[in-house]
Amino acid sequence: MTPLCLTMQAFGPFAGRETVDFTALGKSPLFLINGPTGAGKSSILDALCFALYGQTTGAERDASQMRCDQAPAELLTEVALDFRLRGEAYRIRRVPQQERPKARGEGTTTQNAEAQLWRLTADGEQGECLVAKSVNDATTQVQGLIGLDASQFRQVMVLPQGKFRELLLAGSKDREVIFSQLFQTQIFQRIEERLRSRANQIEREVNDHRQRVQGILQASEVESDAALEEERSALEPQRQAAEQSYLEAKARREAAEHAERQGKELQAQFDQQASLKAAKHELLRHQGDIDDAQTRLHAHGQTQALAPAYQTLQTALQTAHTTHDELAQAEQAMAKQQAAQAEAQRALEAAKPGFEQLPAWRERAYRLHHAVEQCQELAALDAKRSRLADQVEQASAEIDRQRPATEAAEQHATAQEMHWHQGQAALLAQRLETQVPCPVCGSRDHPAPAVVEQAPVSQAEVKKARAAFEQARQALVNAQQHHAQLAQQLADKEEHCQRLRGELGEHASLEALKATQAELNADIQAADAAWQTAQENAQRAQTALARADTTLKDTHQRQARADSALNDAQQAWQRALADSVFDDEDAFTRARLSEAEYQRLSREVADFQREQAKLEGQLEAIQARLEGQTPPNLPALAEQVAETKAQEQTYEQRYQQLATRAAQLKATREKLDAAHAAQASLEAQYRVWGTLSDVANGRTGHRISLQRFVLGVLLDDVLIQASTRLVRMSRGRYQLVRRDDPSKGNRASGLELDVADTYTGKNRPVATLSGGESFMAALSLALGLSDVVQAYAGGIQLDTLFIDEGFGSLDQDALDQAIAMLSELQMGGRMIGIISHVSELKEQMPVRVDVRASRHGSTVVIEGAR
Repeated sequence: MTPLCLTMQAFGPFAGRETVDFTALGKSPLFLINGPTGAGKSSILDALCFALYGQTTGAERDASQMRCDQAPAELLTEVALDFRLRGEAYRIRRVPQQERPKARGEGTTTQNAEAQLWRLTADGEQGECLVAKSVNDATTQVQGLIGLDASQFRQVMVLPQGKFRELLLAGSKDREVIFSQLFQTQIFQRIEERLRSRANQIEREVNDHRQRVQGILQASEVESDAALEEERSALEPQRQAAEQSYLEAKARREAAEHAERQGKELQAQFDQQASLKAAKHELLRHQGDIDDAQTRLHAHGQTQALAPAYQTLQTALQTAHTTHDELAQAEQAMAKQQAAQAEAQRALEAAKPGFEQLPAWRERAYRLHHAVEQCQELAALDAKRSRLADQVEQASAEIDRQRPATEAAEQHATAQEMHWHQGQAALLAQRLETQVPCPVCGSRDHPAPAVVEQAPVSQAEVKKARAAFEQARQALVNAQQHHAQLAQQLADKEEHCQRLRGELGEHASLEALKATQAELNADIQAADAAWQTAQENAQRAQTALARADTTLKDTHQRQARADSALNDAQQAWQRALADSVFDDEDAFTRARLSEAEYQRLSREVADFQREQAKLEGQLEAIQARLEGQTPPNLPALAEQVAETKAQEQTYEQRYQQLATRAAQLKATREKLDAAHAAQASLEAQYRVWGTLSDVANGRTGHRISLQRFVLGVLLDDVLIQASTRLVRMSRGRYQLVRRDDPSKGNRASGLELDVADTYTGKNRPVATLSGGESFMAALSLALGLSDVVQAYAGGIQLDTLFIDEGFGSLDQDALDQAIAMLSELQMGGRMIGIISHVSELKEQMPVRVDVRASRHGSTVVIEGAR
């Protein structure tokens, strides 16, 4: 991270707006921040740290306490920093919480803390806004970009006043956190956590499987694998014996059930035989009824020989009766139609006078229709005449309106022509010369030449006036012609109206004519309809009378034929009856059955005979099957079945108990085998993962974790670079070394620092160094750390280093060595800023940021910049 421009407003001792343009100091400068005590040199580093993290370098003052008391009340305290990181430029602005004047009224209001972060364009303008207002979001973004939090930033890139020994004296754990951030070694920590997590998971699974084995044994109520196998060996012979006993009891039960089924089947046959005998006895109780039915059916059969003659007689009787009824109906219809025909004839005679007047009425109706049309035409002509009269009046008014306009247009045209002629004369007069003949009259004397009395009129204006006049005149002529046409049309309409009135007479009116016309039309329609109706009724009556006469004659003929047929049928019936077994017609009638009765009796006889034959056949068959058999003893058979079932259940229960236990123990054996195999696999995995986890997490040997081991190697590289510089500044006396012996088995060890003193040949803790020696060691460590971090790809970019005080504790030689080393570092492309009161530094470092104090607040001036 390289600062580009720092702007402070009402911050610390700076009452106004002060800007430190780091780019003006040159490329990768080595510069001095100089000024009297209290002027605000350290406040520049405070502002730098506050802009990035919202904290001061010492973390001893809250950001809200950094407002300058000398600043105007309306000037906000704020800090803005432009910086470059990995080729990108950013700008961050922070405003701490503070009191400011109200926008309206008196008093103050609290200005909340806020922060903004932008990515700058190539022109240095604000581009993408990464954070709009949130203080925490801005801090998180900065930590992600730089890779350091505020505390680590103060230990690595800014060595604040009185704080330069923090990194030097930090413990292993604190140094581990800083170095892991600087060298991005979190991947080794993730490896540790992944190995530890996997080993713990496998360990839990192993314990779970052990518990599962115990659960499987407890579920089967055995204590161990040996007890399980012992019980299985003892149980198998018992199970086989119980199974054999159960099968034998089952066979006895099945034989008893078979005997019981056969007994029930035999008993069912005896019961069926008794049922069939009872059914036959019940059937024979109806034998008398069946005999009577057969007798009646036989008598009915004897009537069938007389059936044709009897049926012919019945048909003839029915036909004769029907024709007698039809003859009576025909006679009644004949009398009715004769009366209707006489009535229709009278109605026809009554309608005849009206029918005879129809021609005269129609002629009169035609004349009335013509008169109505003439009246309607007269009314329409009156309406048109009235409209024409209005139009004639309007045309006359139009003529009166056009005439003054035409006259005015004519006068204007004449005046314009006159003015044009006068203008032409004046033009000629202007050209007249003394004793020169006039081009108009030829005279050489010009006693009264024309003069211009008004503005001259052009030929176009004359033409325009004449055209207006012609247009007005034409409009007047058109109006006069239109008036004449309308007047002629009005005269024609009045003449036509007079002619129609003469034809209609003085007293004729349209309403009276229409009323008379309607009355006459109604009379015509009534007379015509009456005549048509009377004619149609007379025709229908005549036709109906003829049909009735024809029907009556036909009925007389059919009656004669029916009487003759009846006489023949009666004679044939008497002859047939005399030749039959019946004494008379009543005996025949009694013997004869209706069709329904015949069918019923025949069905009863047939059903009886069929049921009797069926029962007799079944009895013969079952008697043959039961020959030599005796009824079985069903209670004894049922008792035998119950006894064998009870025995079978007893043996089955014993067998099921033993078989269930045997199956349970077998399943337990299979589960245990699977569990043991899985546990063995997990234990094999744990031997690998657990060992790796123990080694990576520092649980073996020197108890150094994987990440700390890697950081130890990196620290060795840092100490090599740092010692090179420390040897120069200490004139060959001190080197920084890493402590080899573990801290009494403490896991958080391996990164402790000692100083090797060549004067004594021993190593001792860095805390034993004096103030000046500590500063040299801290500076050497910071510079060595910067070198190594820059050398590792993917590490944090340490492009800048600020050192606040500490140089005053060095002697001249050590000071010269320190300045030489910083110059070498600056030549390597880094920005180095030093805050110090040492006058020698001021002489050796021409590029300075001078902080000048006054009663009105401090100001910043850059000196020696190129």
